[in-house]
Amino acid sequence: MKNHLRRLWLDNRRFFLAACLLFIGGGLIGYLQAPMVESMVSELMGQLKEIVDRIKESGGGVFATFWMIFSNNVVSALMMMALGLFFAFFPIIGLVANGILLGFILSKSVGVSPWLMFGAGILPHGIFELPAVLFAAGIGIRLGLLSFRSVGVLFQPNKVDRLKNDWYDTLKQFPVAVITVIVLLLIAAIVESSITPFIINGLIGDQMKINVMK
Repeated sequence: MKNHLRRLWLDNRRFFLAACLLFIGGGLIGYLQAPMVESMVSELMGQLKEIVDRIKESGGGVFATFWMIFSNNVVSALMMMALGLFFAFFPIIGLVANGILLGFILSKSVGVSPWLMFGAGILPHGIFELPAVLFAAGIGIRLGLLSFRSVGVLFQPNKVDRLKNDWYDTLKQFPVAVITVIVLLLIAAIVESSITPFIINGLIGDQMKINVMK
């Protein structure tokens, strides 16, 4: 299994890097151009509100929160992977949109340092969730590039054999990639539903009190 994971990383690291750059680019847009993207972010926030409402309707317990976060993240990640077949359009849009959302939220953290908000509210589960999402998107981008190459090979028949081998390698690794992403998202959901709320209440709650006293 260790060798499979190592090969998976080596073959996909450049796509993971591309996903990171797209996400960071979206984050910078959301943070630096918050007024410009506010209407788009309001739609994304509406989707998050629906998830929160479903959690409340189910009782709002730790397990309900965990399951809602986990199932939503898994579906989103697997969709970015599979829908990458459509020339990488969906993973690219998803990365930029999520980056913009995160940047916008950090820019609007009134009375709280954006770095404190990131460290307390995102980093604890984000160290598992963000790599999983970025890697899933990277796989989607890889599939999208293969789709482009499949069209291009119509004009360059001499590259058919290499393309077939690349498709074979990618699809062979796909089950391991899916399992890796799901495991990381499982850990992230456990942390986000049970640990992150206590960190937020402890750190950000104290910071808000300090700001009010000032």
